[in-house]
Amino acid sequence: MKRKTLVIALLAAAAITGGALYFRSAPPEAPTEAVVQKPSAEPGVLRFPTAAPQLSQLKVERAELAPVPMDEPLAARVAYDENATARLFAPIPGRVVEIRANIGDTVKAGAVLAVLDAPELGTAAADLAKAQADAQLKKAALDRSRTLFAAEVVARRDLEVAQAEWQQAQAEAERARLRLANLAPGGTAGPGSERYQLRAPIAGVVAARRINPAMEVRPDNDEPLFIVTDMSRLSVLVDVPERDLPIVTVGKSAQVEVSAYPQRSFTGKVVHVAPTLDPQTRRIQARVAVDNREGLLKPEMYAKVAILADSREELPRIPTGALLVEGVKNYVFVEREAGVFEKREVTLAVQTRSYAYVWNGVKGGDKVVGVGALLLNAELASSSR
Repeated sequence: MKRKTLVIALLAAAAITGGALYFRSAPPEAPTEAVVQKPSAEPGVLRFPTAAPQLSQLKVERAELAPVPMDEPLAARVAYDENATARLFAPIPGRVVEIRANIGDTVKAGAVLAVLDAPELGTAAADLAKAQADAQLKKAALDRSRTLFAAEVVARRDLEVAQAEWQQAQAEAERARLRLANLAPGGTAGPGSERYQLRAPIAGVVAARRINPAMEVRPDNDEPLFIVTDMSRLSVLVDVPERDLPIVTVGKSAQVEVSAYPQRSFTGKVVHVAPTLDPQTRRIQARVAVDNREGLLKPEMYAKVAILADSREELPRIPTGALLVEGVKNYVFVEREAGVFEKREVTLAVQTRSYAYVWNGVKGGDKVVGVGALLLNAELASSSR
């Protein structure tokens, strides 16, 4: 019994000694660093430590100077440039025997897109050969009449008749030649040939193909067999309300935005304004020429077009997502230095879907919080309590 009591006493003493050593050797718990340093010396200013987790949720963009649009963007759509587009129909009826181009192919001017079996082409070639042979025969008859007239064997009237017949034969041969040249440019079709080659009149990209093997085609088809266009040159068709007609004039510069590239705009110029108003929509259509050498824009894309001021006035441009609307005022957060953000009131000149142009409050080169402004606003509200 005494031995058991002694063992229990020793175990209790060991436990007390171990606990004392543990608490004596354990390091003191480090104080948790505050996310926002308080108090702030300036109202409307947030100061974050370097490793604050909020900083990873922010995206800061520099306010760049850019030309100011004159008014709200106008609805538009991307279309082919009709000055660089060819819609090809078959000038004669025939049956498709070969197709040499597909949608997306890049073709040169004069490239063969399809081959048709066209009996009318063979008829045109035969007519030319017949007309040329008749002209040669009439030319020989005229030469004989001139010789006989010089020998006073035939009357002048016979000479004049022979000359008139030769001129008529020449005219018929020329008509047949022009007809064949119209069907087969360059006169490549020989006598008896019925293979009509549909060629691209311009260099570009095959944007549409409505032709299939063994298909019967006619000159009066409703839709073109091929559409070939220069995709580096596109037009943007703008629907202009009557009130904006004084703003949209030929020669004005424009900015084009599409939903596929929300952070990018394309520059263009107004090249045409329709002379009449559409009675259904009460709008006037204008055409803006756009350089599309990068191939980013595609026909039938919906777009927004902003007409730029003639004076080329430039103001700081910031993302629309950077704006905080409180009542009738707009605010942004500007990064003054690393981890220091100031809330500023701004006055807007024009606001588009993607950007806002600022009169006052932000200067060119300022760093503006484009993503995370709402987070900073919530932090500022909580820190001021």
